[in-house]
Amino acid sequence: MSKRRELEARRQQQQRKQTIQIAATIGAIAVLVIGGAIILSALSGQQQQQSSVLPPVKTASKTVPPNAEPNGRAWGPADAPIKIEEYLDYQCPACGQYARNFEPAVIEAFAKTGKVRYEVNFLPFLEDRVGGRESRDAVQAALCAAEQNKFWQMHATLFVNQPITGQENIGNYSKQRLKEMAATIEGMDTAAFNACLDGNKYEGTVLQMRRDGEARGIRQTPTFIVNGQSFPGVRSVEDFRQIFAQVAPNVRIE
Repeated sequence: MSKRRELEARRQQQQRKQTIQIAATIGAIAVLVIGGAIILSALSGQQQQQSSVLPPVKTASKTVPPNAEPNGRAWGPADAPIKIEEYLDYQCPACGQYARNFEPAVIEAFAKTGKVRYEVNFLPFLEDRVGGRESRDAVQAALCAAEQNKFWQMHATLFVNQPITGQENIGNYSKQRLKEMAATIEGMDTAAFNACLDGNKYEGTVLQMRRDGEARGIRQTPTFIVNGQSFPGVRSVEDFRQIFAQVAPNVRIE
């Protein structure tokens, strides 16, 4: 074989190798793209499936605490010697445990005494991980209900419909579902409620509440600030009695 033919043969062989390498690279990229699309589709399908299996909206107790402030989110006299400030997130499982299992007894034990004021505040942080807004929209729903003097009914409805799995941001507190929850409350003007929620009327208020809570050093929910002292975690009636003895030893509650 002449030198020219030998060089030509080498050149053709190199071209074949380059063609194979290019094809392999294109194939690898295609696999990655297709694989990514499959994963995204699976995640989207999983989210849709989670959303589709949400249980029907439940109706909650309509009990309103004694001494509840009209159109507000507090009960008890403003000048009471003991002041409890609760910070919660409606998606927080521990907040749900407290609301369903302990809060009714706390209201029963202290609301009629005239010596305790209880105020609900919000720290909607459980939407951060997914860039969602279900925590803040649930709070907005409670505040929109408060406009119609229905805060406590909506408060209870939100917690009775909290997912028992502890999953967050799965559509349980989507605006559509929040509207369905509001519709279970007797006497609710649903048109006014829906307009309030859709207009994000209280979003700025809700986010400012979160900033205020974080500025006070609150890092978990529920957290109770009693006469200026912070007590994180779920609390029972007996827990509160012990706290009262600590922060207000001169106040006697029968």
